[in-house]
Amino acid sequence: LMAIWQAYGLVIILVGLVIVLDILTGLLKAFATDERLNAEKGSKGFAKKLALLMGLAFGIFLDVAVPVMLSVISVELPFNSPFGMIVGVYIILNEGISICENLYTVDPKIMPAFIVKMLQSGKDELDKGGDSHE
Repeated sequence: LMAIWQAYGLVIILVGLVIVLDILTGLLKAFATDERLNAEKGSKGFAKKLALLMGLAFGIFLDVAVPVMLSVISVELPFNSPFGMIVGVYIILNEGISICENLYTVDPKIMPAFIVKMLQSGKDELDKGGDSHE
């Protein structure tokens, strides 16, 4: 368990932080735009955030399970399994985009547009699998 925390502790903390910041900036946006809060929308949002955490947990599980299962058939990966870190970075980028959009809606002067473009560019690269030759 300690090895998993050493490898993924920072990404777990950052994912948790951006999820909380997205929730808070979403509430701020709702307040600033006079949008009514409702239980159904809140429940759906909670389910999405829980799904993000489950995705991260599954990515970390794959990082642990895939090498173990391959070792059973005497196959070794020539690299460390990257699933958990990729999922974590993807969540951070997506939530970062949402945070920027929420803040921009509250006040366009808060968030420079180039920051959203940078985050979107990073997300797009992950979507392409890092292959910039497409």
